[in-house]
Amino acid sequence: MPHELRAALDKVPSENIQGSTPGAAKQRSPAEQDSCWKCMSLPVPGGKLRYCGRCAEVPYCSKQCAREDWAEHTLVCTSMRMTRVKALAVHVAQGRRKKEFNQMRRDVSDEVKDWFEVVPGLVKEIELLAWTHRAESPFIHASASNLDDTGGSNVRVEMIPRSFWDEDPRFLETYSSTFRERLRQIFDATSFCPTKQFVFVRTMHALHYWGFGLFEFNIKCIRGVHIAEALTTATRAEDLADAVAWIEGACSSHVDATESSQYIRDRALLLHGTNTSHGSVPVPSRALNNEVAYLIFCHLQLEFDVRLTGLRSASHLNGRQGVIRSQEPGDHERWRARLDDGTWVSVKSVNIEHIHLGDYRRRSP
Repeated sequence: MPHELRAALDKVPSENIQGSTPGAAKQRSPAEQDSCWKCMSLPVPGGKLRYCGRCAEVPYCSKQCAREDWAEHTLVCTSMRMTRVKALAVHVAQGRRKKEFNQMRRDVSDEVKDWFEVVPGLVKEIELLAWTHRAESPFIHASASNLDDTGGSNVRVEMIPRSFWDEDPRFLETYSSTFRERLRQIFDATSFCPTKQFVFVRTMHALHYWGFGLFEFNIKCIRGVHIAEALTTATRAEDLADAVAWIEGACSSHVDATESSQYIRDRALLLHGTNTSHGSVPVPSRALNNEVAYLIFCHLQLEFDVRLTGLRSASHLNGRQGVIRSQEPGDHERWRARLDDGTWVSVKSVNIEHIHLGDYRRRSP
């Protein structure tokens, strides 16, 4: 083993080893943890990754992985180290102590991760975007200005396919060659499965933060939108049964699940006079299916895009597009829709047609 590699492995200070710390406010899911830069495996339960002692940026699960990756990592280790040195200099110039630097970076990382998680519908939008374009080997980049934008109104989400990140020289105008090589390592690894995993990059400009990780798809989310699309395409009893089961499973408690089931039965009775006993599924109809599909999208915090149709007294609105916002207060037969030009209308569920306008979007404020 080359001397500089041994030194990089053996002199990793304990403060550079990330893991659960006493008093940590939150335990992160495996998807939120750093993975080995070489084999992309997560640390074993109770174990920790070790970071390169020179750049303190690249994690490994073992010395073996570090040794096997050294030929590649040595090409960028110095530049990564210099980037860290500059960031540390800024930290010290701001009157902060040098030994607090690593903890500060971890705190910022946690803050940014938490922020992206709580923006309504953002994680679902990112995941569905990755799923829809999985055949293109993309990574999803979500960028925001600062933590003050609690509603995420200014978040920009991009799908960047391999045809661009792996081949187009313009990619290097924004991202480094090291970043590109890391993507190649991930997507070319035998352990990577495009139907189970996706790559997600976060950027928070005001905090000079960026980070990316390998995440697992939430099959429940993907199945939810597939069920909703099936509901609004046809009126099959099996689709409505799947939808009812999905909504019950999405509820946080047995009480919520029972109330949701009762709500659907009540809507079926109101819409077409069908009284359904507890535990059975109502007879599907276009109006009922629209409403149940909307409930699924509400659970996922996604926009429910519609086109108005079949209107008689307001026939000039037929063909107009918009999003359903809520049930009309005081009128359980009508729904409030915001049209594309910003105007609001009140319509019955039988007069809306769900449309799929490309990629799914998180629900706007």
